[in-house]
Amino acid sequence: MRTAKRVGIVVQPTRMYCRRVVSGIAAVGIDAGWEWLLVPAEGMAAIAGASEGYLDGVIGHFSEPGLVVQLLESALPAVDISGAREEADIVRVSSDDVAVGRLAAAHLLSLGLTHFGFFGARSRHDSQSRQKGFGQIIEAAGLACQEFLWPAEGREDDASTEPNGELERWVAQLPKPAGVLASNDRRALQLLAVCRKREIAVPQSVAVLGVDNDEVFCELANPPLSSIALSTQRIGYEAARTLDRLMSGKKPTEKQLLIPPAGVVPRRSSDIPAIFDADVAAAVRYISLHVQDNLQIADVLREVPISRRSLHQRFRDVLGRTPAQEIRRAQIETAKHVLAETDEPMPRVAAMAGFSNAKQLGGTFHHTTGVTPTAYRRRHRLR
Repeated sequence: MRTAKRVGIVVQPTRMYCRRVVSGIAAVGIDAGWEWLLVPAEGMAAIAGASEGYLDGVIGHFSEPGLVVQLLESALPAVDISGAREEADIVRVSSDDVAVGRLAAAHLLSLGLTHFGFFGARSRHDSQSRQKGFGQIIEAAGLACQEFLWPAEGREDDASTEPNGELERWVAQLPKPAGVLASNDRRALQLLAVCRKREIAVPQSVAVLGVDNDEVFCELANPPLSSIALSTQRIGYEAARTLDRLMSGKKPTEKQLLIPPAGVVPRRSSDIPAIFDADVAAAVRYISLHVQDNLQIADVLREVPISRRSLHQRFRDVLGRTPAQEIRRAQIETAKHVLAETDEPMPRVAAMAGFSNAKQLGGTFHHTTGVTPTAYRRRHRLR
């Protein structure tokens, strides 16, 4: 008579997340003396329809509704490691995706950035939760976040296509420099490709952060991709312990156990030097928030209480430009955004970008960009 518990482990083999979680499951399974049957998700029907008593329990990535139906019909003790569903009809142990979003926001805020974006999938619960956490922290900092969710509204039948053109337009209109969280590494790679195509500098104009920390793809990305590492082994360990209790006839201590992320793995895609100098980061943040106030260096020094000489030198060391040049850069970037996205008259554009008048805007804009504000607006609209 069989004494060892036999467990079905259902995974999406192409997902790095699944492969890492399995190592945590194995740590518990080996200690408990389990026998296990490792099958891809498409083989779920076979084990769900196995003869009664063949399996004692199932643990797996049940992100697809069809898998959930098969699992419920089997009546087997089960634990879901997927974060792609909101329903709690199966005991679930997975990543705390709201915490993932909060961690991402804290990382990007620490770089001195004041413009933010989120690129995710409209229909996925893990993406929705990461967006929620990200937005909470950005909003608490008194800032705003622009979002691009795919498929767009009314395009749910088009989920198999890629949002290349629409994503390009969204990235182009983002006020810069911006920090963007992609809902996973795959989305982040799409974002990097768009930035290369549009000749948008990463991380100088757009700092990019992914989720999953798939080392192969992150290291081979151009530039190498910063990513949030999930606590995958702990997820597997806790999921296996939970299943062991269920197979022993005990009730779960909680229907859903969410595990915080392991941390940010920084690489060049978010390697903004200001992270190493808190005063420079604070000054950059202040300049961006008050760009329309006709800022002077004295205003910045009231916010960052160091000497003018020290501020100048540290800006040079960290950013390669002076505080005055950073103020002018922020004004020009704001003017570009207003010109591209609105029909405001030039005196209003000048005021919104911190210039004294339209004449000053026109001269400075042409000197910096090589085109007049009117030509820039026309070119963007034609594009």
